[in-house]
Amino acid sequence: AEDIEFEQKMASTPLPTKVGDYKNHPLYVLKKDLLKFQGIYPSDAPPLGFFRGEPVYARECVQLLRSRETWLRFARTVKDGETPYKCVKSRPKWDKYAKVLRKDLPLDVFGEWQTVPYDPPQARDGKVPRNNFGNVDLYQPSMLPKGCVHIQLPGLLRVANKLNIDCAPAIVAFDNNCGGFGAHPVMDGYIVCEEYKQTLLEAWDEEQENIRKREIEKKEKRVLDNWKKLIKGLLIRENLKKKYSNREENSEETDIESDN
Repeated sequence: AEDIEFEQKMASTPLPTKVGDYKNHPLYVLKKDLLKFQGIYPSDAPPLGFFRGEPVYARECVQLLRSRETWLRFARTVKDGETPYKCVKSRPKWDKYAKVLRKDLPLDVFGEWQTVPYDPPQARDGKVPRNNFGNVDLYQPSMLPKGCVHIQLPGLLRVANKLNIDCAPAIVAFDNNCGGFGAHPVMDGYIVCEEYKQTLLEAWDEEQENIRKREIEKKEKRVLDNWKKLIKGLLIRENLKKKYSNREENSEETDIESDN
């Protein structure tokens, strides 16, 4: 039904006669008006006509293009042997090792038809599969490594290290609003092999209970110390009162004797 409606719109809407009308037109597009990360697909899509010798394509043929890294964030990977749809200039990136700003680096981009759903790796021998940076890419729930679980508890890595259990931080997104150039990974929770889940949860609960007890002890000690300071201050004050009271009494006795 949608295809029929679209065809009816196409049939009733003539091609624009001005070049500016093609930009952002809901039905028609010129290749020269495509954005950096847009392409025409299928590649053999027939033009609907020509404008000043340039082919005019249906807007529905405009597809979004992404780099390998960006497709991964949508839980998709580029098929083996795929030729990039085109190569564009990447955004400026700060090279923290060379301490220089890298500009105009080539970036291969691909269409969704050139990708397949991401197939997460399998955990083996109690080890969590990681990326090249020692983390786990978990931009979508379907990317969780096979045989693993995602635990979102603070301080879990410390507990896992104490028990010698493999545990890797999970990257769930990238933040482009941190200032400077480039995106920064957003971590949320940890990935562990599912056979260690219960052990870790129990150990984490035990540590939290110990932390809670230590906090109570610290609070009680602080209260006790404050009471000690208060009592000490009161004793000093009382001693000073007695001391000066005795002096005043002695002074009065001396005055009386002098009068006599």
